Amino acid sequence: MGQHVSVDPGFGAYLHSLRDERGWSLRRLGKRVNCSHGHLWDMEHGRKQPSLRVAALLDEALDAGGQLAAMVRAASPGDGGLVAAVSSIKSSSLEGALDLWALDLQRRDLHTATTFNAAVFLVPALRWLTAPATPTAAANGPRVVGMPDVEMVRQMLGVFRAVDNQYGGGAVRERLVSFLHHDVGGLLQGRYDSRTAPALLSVSAEATQMAGWATYDVGRHALAQRYMVQALELAGAAEDRPLGAEILAAMSHQAAYLRAGGEAVDLARAAARAAEDAGVGAIAAEAAVLEAQGHAVSGDGAATASALDRAERLFDRAERATDPQWLGYFDEAYLAAKFGQTFTALGRGDLALRFAHRSLEMDERYARGRAFNLSLVARAHLQAGEIEQAAAAGQLAVDAAEGIDSARSRDYLAEIADRLAPHAGLDSVATYRARAAQLTG
Repeated sequence: MGQHVSVDPGFGAYLHSLRDERGWSLRRLGKRVNCSHGHLWDMEHGRKQPSLRVAALLDEALDAGGQLAAMVRAASPGDGGLVAAVSSIKSSSLEGALDLWALDLQRRDLHTATTFNAAVFLVPALRWLTAPATPTAAANGPRVVGMPDVEMVRQMLGVFRAVDNQYGGGAVRERLVSFLHHDVGGLLQGRYDSRTAPALLSVSAEATQMAGWATYDVGRHALAQRYMVQALELAGAAEDRPLGAEILAAMSHQAAYLRAGGEAVDLARAAARAAEDAGVGAIAAEAAVLEAQGHAVSGDGAATASALDRAERLFDRAERATDPQWLGYFDEAYLAAKFGQTFTALGRGDLALRFAHRSLEMDERYARGRAFNLSLVARAHLQAGEIEQAAAAGQLAVDAAEGIDSARSRDYLAEIADRLAPHAGLDSVATYRARAAQLTG
């Protein structure tokens, strides 16, 4: 008997966007997946539902990282393979994660031809916010998995996080993906009880989000987007609402960085709602400042000011004693940096300067963050018309960025160099631009 499926209403639009990005006709895609172009047209327009098998073939053909299959929900799991191993745990989330890690590890060029589209975040974000809670079941794979295994993953993530903060996403990305594929994937396909299951899924979501951050940091934005969506799926399977809120905030962060202001605002608001539901005030404050940044990218000064005021009030009254361990980065220096970035997005370097300088009062373990914040100081001075000060801060940013493998860090340095170009006759500017060129190529 055929498998009954429930298909996400955004499936057709997402399939069309993936096909359009590659410039493929329906006929060409149909040949790749052994499906008529008319049937594919019906799928894109919501007239026919794909099977899990067809969705998986489309994922493979379009390098979609398991996201199309994740949008096709099994109403009654079939037999065999991973679905049998994980029983009633949300199998599409696990399948999507395992596929993504394997494809990324095996194909170094995965998704390089795909462009980032902030709107792709919105469907999984809405689905995550509105999906009903369901108990997480045990799994019956061949390997026994317990809480010590979960703790091992947490300890390893601590190591990866420390290296990432000190040396950039490029220093950890490939090792982290290998860890996900070989180690975390093996645990997810193991045998564990209903107490271990949510903890394992939660730490897997955290690891997947970290891989998304590292991928974002090296400039592979479409692939980073796949990781963020997959992390959100796993957090949903774990019923980990605080982590889900944090992942939604990360999606907003990436959208704002890539100048998708409207989507950044929507995702920040989703993060705020999730944070409020979970009772984590610090994430609600982070969501508010990210909403402000989205408004600033869109040029809405009044909405920016309102969101910043809300962020400050939420931060002041947040109870931090019960924060999750992974939220340790969110402190006064981080908040000041986000305020500074928001004001520079509005072109108000004069307002950004005091926040940019305050952001330097930060934990020395965040070396990459210090490089970012020094670049922020330089950009603020530039917008304020203070060229010599901008060049001096830029020099410090170059010093801080040496030895850090981060495309974001290099992008900031290159932007400063471009904006200083009209003043290249000044010795300090010429020196900065020459040094920055050595790092940015």
